[in-house]
Amino acid sequence: MTVEEIVGEGLKLYSGQSSNDIRDTVASWLSRVGLEPDYMSRYPHEFSGGQRQRIGIARALILEPEFVVCDEPISALDVSVQAQVVNLLEELKQSMGLTLLFIAHDLSMVRYISDRMAVMYLGALAEIGPAHDVFFNPKHPYTEILIASNPEPDPKLERQRLSTTITGEIPSPVDIGPGCRFAGRCPHSMDRCRVETPLLKPLADQPERKVACHLYS
Repeated sequence: MTVEEIVGEGLKLYSGQSSNDIRDTVASWLSRVGLEPDYMSRYPHEFSGGQRQRIGIARALILEPEFVVCDEPISALDVSVQAQVVNLLEELKQSMGLTLLFIAHDLSMVRYISDRMAVMYLGALAEIGPAHDVFFNPKHPYTEILIASNPEPDPKLERQRLSTTITGEIPSPVDIGPGCRFAGRCPHSMDRCRVETPLLKPLADQPERKVACHLYS
């Protein structure tokens, strides 16, 4: 399929627009995501990873949804291209009033684009709250280790800081026993953690933040 067919497929199926109108809309959306309208006749293999990601964004948003799931939208891109794609999503979020569910391993990128951040471990929520608060003041031990693993931009500081290691075995995701899923790897683990599953509860002094950890019971 050409870029025109890929991006315009949703309109063709659901909008009832004519072929000319669909073509004009596709051209408009390619411009909106930073691509030339002349690219419509090309095929995906003719583009870089960042350009293909922009084509995917145009395809997802051309029907103007209110809610979009962005599942690892930057994981296969170079760092400079990641920033371009995230800035594009941020601009579209503001201009279209979009709600984005942004799923990624890079917490610094999640903080940059998100209003609220949720951290999961083995399919369960460990912590959730305002993105800035979770990133700069993590409460759950797993979140703390994740944040500490981010490299320092300054190479001198990076060489000087202590290495953050995590020990223990990851539980089987198909046979998760009782207790906290992170208990076997947590530096603050107690006996209670291995037998009682912690509930996701608001913090006493920060009700907008919730943590699933017995340290805050």
